[in-house]
Amino acid sequence: MWQKKQKLWMYLVVGVALLTGCGSKAAGADNQTLKITIPGEPMTVDPNKSIETNGGAILDQISEGIYKRDRNNKIVPGMVEKIVQPTENGTKYTFKIKKNARWQDGKPVTAQDFVTSLVRTTDPKTKSQATTDVQYIQNFKAINTGKMDPHKLGVKAINQRTFSITLTKPIPFINYIFVGYKPVQTAAIKKYGEKYGTNDQTTVANGPYTLKGWNGNNDSWHYVKNKYYWNAKHVQIAKVDVNVVKDDNTAQSMFKSGSVDLTNVSGQFVKQNRNSKELVVTPTGRNNYIYFNSKRTATANENLRHAISLVINRQQLANKVLQDGSRPATNIVPKNYAKDPKTGRDFIDEVGNLAPTDVNQAKQYWQKAQSDLGKSKVTLDFLVDDVDTEKKLAEYVQGAVQKNLPGLKINIVSVPHATHVSRDFSCDFDICTVGWGPDYPDAQNFLDGMRSNNQINFAKTKDDQYDALMDKVSDTTTYSAQQRWEFEKQADQRLMQIAGVAPTYQAAQAHFVNSKLGGLKWDAMSGNSGQLQYAYWK
Repeated sequence: MWQKKQKLWMYLVVGVALLTGCGSKAAGADNQTLKITIPGEPMTVDPNKSIETNGGAILDQISEGIYKRDRNNKIVPGMVEKIVQPTENGTKYTFKIKKNARWQDGKPVTAQDFVTSLVRTTDPKTKSQATTDVQYIQNFKAINTGKMDPHKLGVKAINQRTFSITLTKPIPFINYIFVGYKPVQTAAIKKYGEKYGTNDQTTVANGPYTLKGWNGNNDSWHYVKNKYYWNAKHVQIAKVDVNVVKDDNTAQSMFKSGSVDLTNVSGQFVKQNRNSKELVVTPTGRNNYIYFNSKRTATANENLRHAISLVINRQQLANKVLQDGSRPATNIVPKNYAKDPKTGRDFIDEVGNLAPTDVNQAKQYWQKAQSDLGKSKVTLDFLVDDVDTEKKLAEYVQGAVQKNLPGLKINIVSVPHATHVSRDFSCDFDICTVGWGPDYPDAQNFLDGMRSNNQINFAKTKDDQYDALMDKVSDTTTYSAQQRWEFEKQADQRLMQIAGVAPTYQAAQAHFVNSKLGGLKWDAMSGNSGQLQYAYWK
C-alpha cells in the first residue's frame, strides 16, 4: 500500500532496462498521447504532505527536487547546478539553482521556494505526515514539537538562487534524501494555503509535466509537457492520459485492446503472460508486512501476534497466491538492500529468517493468547486496499489463520487506498497491510518506521529496548558505520522477537508496455509509472 514518495536507489539492485532502443522516433510521434493507468486515487499532490503511492506517482511527473534521477536511475543535479560537497564537518550544504529553473507559469524557482517547502513540512501547523526526510535538518525536532519558531529551521535563502541546508549531524545517505526535497511556489502557498495540491488548479509544477483535469476526486486526468521545465527539449512525449484502474483483469483487457500503453499488473496475469515481450518484471526493495494495533487489547498481545505470523507460509504466498515475481519476506528489512559495510554481506543473510512458518508453535502461542485475554474466540478486522494484490493477501492470511487457529476469526475490510491511509493514521484498525520502499540503502530506513515516535508507526508500538537501539543507529557522530550496522541487527532482532510486525512479501513490479514505447527503465525504487520524461515513441 505504502511507498514513500519517489524511491531513490542507485546501486544495490540492478535496474531493469526497458525497451531502450537507439532513441529514434517516428515523425510526429511527439503528438501521440501516451495512455497509462494508476492503481488508485491520490490523496494529495502537495509535496509537503504526500506520503502515499498514488500521490507520489503524480509528483514523480510534475515535481523535481534538489537532485533527481537520470534515465539510468543515477542521482544527478535536478533544480540545482551540481552535486555539492558539504562543509562544516559534513553538516552544511550550499546549493545554487539553475538559471533556467522555472515554474509552469514561467516564474523562476527561487531559493525561498525551497525554504518555504522545508519549513512548511516541518511546521506542526501543516500537520504533515511526510516529515521522515526532513528530520535530519537542524532544529527539526524542536520546531516539529512546537517548541521553536519554524523559521529557525536549518535552511536559509542566501540570495534568489542560492540556499543552504544545515543538518544536525553528517548523514551518509543524504544525497538520496535531497532527491525528495522539492520546492513549492511561495506565491501559490500564500494564495491557496491548505488547499494547495488538492486539485490541478491549486498545484504549480516545476517538473517535466503539468497536471491537468484532476479535480481532487475524479479517476482520470492528464500530464501535459511543461514548456518551462529546464530540460523540456528532451521531454519527447507531450501528453499523457492517466486512468485509475484497480482491477488487474480490467487493466490487462485495456492493454490487450490497445486502450492503454502502460499498466502495472500482478498475480495470475504475470504468470499467464510471462513469455510476452511486452511484460517487464522488476524486483523492488519494497517490503510488505502486517501492523498490529497496540491500542487494542487483542492485537497488543504478543502471543497473538506471534501466532498469526507463524501460520503465514511466505513461500506459498509469494509463489502460489501472488504469482507476480514477489519473493517471501522474512524480515521488515528487504533482501538485497542493505550490506555489511565491512564484508558486503546482505543484512538478511546475517540476521537469518526471523519470520518462519511453524503451525504447531503458532497453536501454542494462540493457546497462551486465549489464556491472556480470557477468551476462546477473538475476531479481528483486517484493513486492506481494494486492489487485487491486497485482497489476495488478505484472503490467504484469513484462510491460514482460521484453518490453524480455531476461535480466531479474520474479517477482511477492503477500502479505497485514500480511506486506508486515513484510517492508518487515525489508528482505526485491528490489523492492516503496510508496504514500504526505501529512500536510501540503509536498514535504518525500514527500522525507523517502528520507533515509538515515528509518524508511520501506525500501530503505536512502543518498546524501550528497541527505541534505545535505534537511538544508537541514528547517532552517526558517535558511532561508526560498522557499529551502526551491529545496532541495526540487534534492533531488527528485537523487533521480530516481540512480533512487532508480521512480514509477508517483498514486492516485484510487473508492467505491460507497448512495444512501440521506449526510453523507460525501472529499478528497485521506481514508481509504477516510471519516469515518463525519458519515454519516447519508437
